[in-house]
Amino acid sequence: MTRYFISDLHLSDKRLDLIQAFVYLTDQLCQCQEQPSELYILGDFFEAYIGDDYQPDWIKILDAQFAKLASANIATYFIAGNRDFLVGDDWFKRNCVTALAEQHIIHHNEQAIMLTHGDEYCIDDQAYQEFRAMVRQPAWQEQVLAMPLAQRLALAQKLRDDSKNMSADKQDAIMDVNSSAVEESVAGKVALLVHGHTHRPALHKTDKFSRLVLGDWDKNIWLATLKNRSIEHRTISVNSYLSDQPSIREWQRIHLLTW
Repeated sequence: MTRYFISDLHLSDKRLDLIQAFVYLTDQLCQCQEQPSELYILGDFFEAYIGDDYQPDWIKILDAQFAKLASANIATYFIAGNRDFLVGDDWFKRNCVTALAEQHIIHHNEQAIMLTHGDEYCIDDQAYQEFRAMVRQPAWQEQVLAMPLAQRLALAQKLRDDSKNMSADKQDAIMDVNSSAVEESVAGKVALLVHGHTHRPALHKTDKFSRLVLGDWDKNIWLATLKNRSIEHRTISVNSYLSDQPSIREWQRIHLLTW
């Protein structure tokens, strides 16, 4: 069993290069000889998702790739992030993707591994946590989804702009995870925590557990692969990937954890 992990792709019609990169990545996964496999998307797959009824051409391109994954016997799992919390049942059914809870534990070679988007650990950013609590309320989501598409698009743009403006005024440490919150959540429960959100790819090791932070797709593409008794985190620049289309094994390995 091989498991793959990605997060923070922030796909939109403004980044067609990243959509193309996702297409090529999933095509490569479908061509792998070892089956079955699993792909885990740990949040912020979309830059801003406004509802299952919004289906422009670029969304349909992504739908086609999920169909390929299902045909290749690659099970796909999804944890909502702070950009795609409005992904609904229709999208999951249409794309044969399984929704997971905010924190999900898998077992691999007798190792317990927790998967999450990671924003719940950024507790020092009180303003963000208040926003997070609001947008995850079913009543708020129902109210937004009842709006006309044009109004939802405008709201999504406003939320993105507000987020950028607030982030510019905050210290970097405030927007990172709180180490005490992470330890309280996972210590003694799992050997490894895998998450995204912070856009700070790294492998943190303690005597109690390890934490792999997935990289965000922007100038680089990131993929973590869990196989046998190791997990590796590889990356390649978007320009190199799209021009040369190298295999995943040719990507630069940044982090490696074995047990």
